[in-house]
Amino acid sequence: MNKTLSILVFVFAFSSCSLKKISNVNFSAPPKNAKELISRVNSANKIPEWLSLKGRLNLIKQQQEVALNINIKCRKDSLIWASISAPLGIELFKIQLSKDSIYFINRSNKTYFIKPISHIRDYLKTEISFSEINKMIIATPKIIKESYSFEADSNSYIIKSENTQYKIDRTKYRILQASISETNNNNLTYTFSEFKDMATYFFPYNFSLKVQSVESFSVTLKYTRVIFDQPQKFVFKIPSHYVEAK
Repeated sequence: MNKTLSILVFVFAFSSCSLKKISNVNFSAPPKNAKELISRVNSANKIPEWLSLKGRLNLIKQQQEVALNINIKCRKDSLIWASISAPLGIELFKIQLSKDSIYFINRSNKTYFIKPISHIRDYLKTEISFSEINKMIIATPKIIKESYSFEADSNSYIIKSENTQYKIDRTKYRILQASISETNNNNLTYTFSEFKDMATYFFPYNFSLKVQSVESFSVTLKYTRVIFDQPQKFVFKIPSHYVEAK
C-alpha cells in the first residue's frame, strides 16, 4: 500500500483542482474540430499565484479501503507542498517539490529522502516535469498529442484516438473525463466533477481516478476547503533523528 500512496503523493492522483480564469476567453462560437477544441481548452488554463486545499482522500486497493486527509499548498511555478494524515490528524507523509528537487518524509518509519526531480520520472517510469505535475494538481493536464476524431453530445465534446479519449464540457471547456490506454495494458481513467464558480475560477470539488495495471487501485478525492491567491507558509523540517531512506 505504501508504494501506491507514494505515487499518489507524487502526482496527487493527477488531480486535484481544476482552476481556470475564464473572463478573458471568448467561447461564443463552438469549435468545428478537435484542433480548435484543444486550442480553447489550452488557452483557458490559468494558474493562481497561491493555492491552498484541504480534502479527504479514499483509496481502494485489493478490496481494502483507506481514508486519509490531504492538505496541499502551491505557489505558481515555484513550490508544491503536501501533507497526508490519518483521519485523527496524525501526519503520515509530507512532500515538497521544487523545480529541481523532491523532499519526502515518511513519519511511519521515521525516514526521509532528498532527490533530484528526475527521481519521479525514474519512479513512475514515465517522462514528467515539475510543470506537468503543477498542471495535474490544478487539473489542467496537457492533452496528449495525437490525431483525434471529434463529436458532440448535449453536454460535452468528445475527442478520441486509438488509445485516448477526452470528454470536455461544452460551456466551460474543462476536461470532465479522460481515459488513457497504454501498449502494456495499463489503463487509466480520471474524472472531475461537482464544479463550482468561485470568483474568477471554475473548480471541481470532486476527483476520481481508476488505474488498471500490475498495481490496480481507485481513488476519490473530495475537497472541503479551497483558498485562492492568499500567501501561504511552507513548513518542511526533517527531524534530526530521522534516517535517510536508500
